[in-house]
Amino acid sequence: MGPLNAVPRVGTGVDVHPLTSSRELYLAGLLWPGEAGLDGHSDGDVASHAICTALLSAAGLGDLGGNFGTSRPEWAGASGVALLRETFRLVSDAGFVIGNVAVQVIGNRPRVARAGPKRRRY
Repeated sequence: MGPLNAVPRVGTGVDVHPLTSSRELYLAGLLWPGEAGLDGHSDGDVASHAICTALLSAAGLGDLGGNFGTSRPEWAGASGVALLRETFRLVSDAGFVIGNVAVQVIGNRPRVARAGPKRRRY
């Protein structure tokens, strides 16, 4: 660990995109067939984008728009996975080690968990 990692750092990331019927939904790097997609400069993957923003923020490297926004045409249509890879490289090159990441997705669709029997508590 370098001096930048002497104290754990925390970043917060939020991402929002409007629904569109003109593209497929990518969420957390996964394709959700049959679901309306999210509009955006890249693939609209709000889960991946929020993680990128949180990591960039914690490292003091700006935000998603500043690193991959419309002023950067080479990132047009990029997958959330590609943005995560590049964010990992930027954060690592700045001397940081990623400890852990959590993301919360709020939406009525797609249905991620099916209704069914209650799960056992261990």
